[in-house]
Amino acid sequence: MDGFYTVSLGVFVDVGCVRETARDNGYSHFIEHLVFKGTKRRTCLQISEELDDIGANINAYTAKDATCFYTKSSADDLEKCMDILSDMYFNASVPEEELAREKGVVIEEIKMCEDSPDDVSQDLVSSAIFHGQSLGQTILGSLENIRRAERRDILAFKDAHYLPSATVIAVCGKFDADLLNTLVENYFEKHCDGSMRVSESEPTAEYRSEFLHSFKKIEQSHLQLAWGGYSLCSPQRYASSMLASVLGGGLSSRLNQTIRERHGLAYSVYAYPSYYTNCGTFEIYVGLSPDNNGKVCRLIASELDKLLQDGVTEQELQRARAQAVNALYMNAESNMTLMRLYGRSMLKLNSLFNVDEEAAKYNSVTVDDLNVVARNVFSQPYASAYVGPKISDYAAVSKIRTI
Repeated sequence: MDGFYTVSLGVFVDVGCVRETARDNGYSHFIEHLVFKGTKRRTCLQISEELDDIGANINAYTAKDATCFYTKSSADDLEKCMDILSDMYFNASVPEEELAREKGVVIEEIKMCEDSPDDVSQDLVSSAIFHGQSLGQTILGSLENIRRAERRDILAFKDAHYLPSATVIAVCGKFDADLLNTLVENYFEKHCDGSMRVSESEPTAEYRSEFLHSFKKIEQSHLQLAWGGYSLCSPQRYASSMLASVLGGGLSSRLNQTIRERHGLAYSVYAYPSYYTNCGTFEIYVGLSPDNNGKVCRLIASELDKLLQDGVTEQELQRARAQAVNALYMNAESNMTLMRLYGRSMLKLNSLFNVDEEAAKYNSVTVDDLNVVARNVFSQPYASAYVGPKISDYAAVSKIRTI
């Protein structure tokens, strides 16, 4: 990327809760923590000091279907960052004392998320729509799983999933391409197991229409609805993303205008899709006063009915298209964001991400495409979740009906 002074490096691994069983749920995220705790060559402190010495940033995240370790540094320090990420990837030592200490950190993270009702709502609706399936599990796992995790189990899980065939290295920013090829060969390819085992395909998913709730003594109620959607491979995902903008994107979206602007019943209301290899979801979230629970559910039902009866307008199409395409262009100006887009595309689709091709696909979406997606999504049964005080109509979110 000409004109940049920095480079973003990401190591993506095709593992998350989608590849976990009930017994090892949470291991992908736990390993993400543990690889920072020392290698055969570096202590935990040395990893931090070497990166701080060059003013580089390092972090990681675990999603439901992927784990990513990444750095951002000056262009001159790319080799140092690749050396450290390679060392963590291949040589994490997971000392017993660090394992025990990090259990406490992850347990506190689980408890922190339990105190965040919108996080609880998201986990519950995921569990509801993918009830009894790997995608319905939480990323962090259960307290019980983390507490009983042993070093041999953690290392065995890592060995089973941290495979060359399940790993993508993405680099965006300022770098020399020939040098980069040499660095990848020296720090990754030469250390790979010659057997080149192939990771298994992600399990297929089935959509369920469960309702789950969690009563908490908090000020707001949190409502979430989820329908079966489209996969990463589906051409309809572009229309699905634009439909989410029409329904619950910016302040001009239908749900925002009705629930927030006209009725003043919520501060936060939005719709969004999620995409996975074999499936996807379309979700609506609202945070509101418990007294308004039933009224907001009726307004959601009314807006969905109007959408199916009258369809999307040409003006809404143009607005959603502009939002989608310009968001792409804005992302393309961040080498960190672009690195993540390239990495995920190659990891999950085995294809190169291309900003202009993505923009063209959004530009090709028509009003008819949006209306077909709306009918396909909202004609299905849906899953739902309620988090908040125990009120008489807490289950209203599970009883919304559309035509």
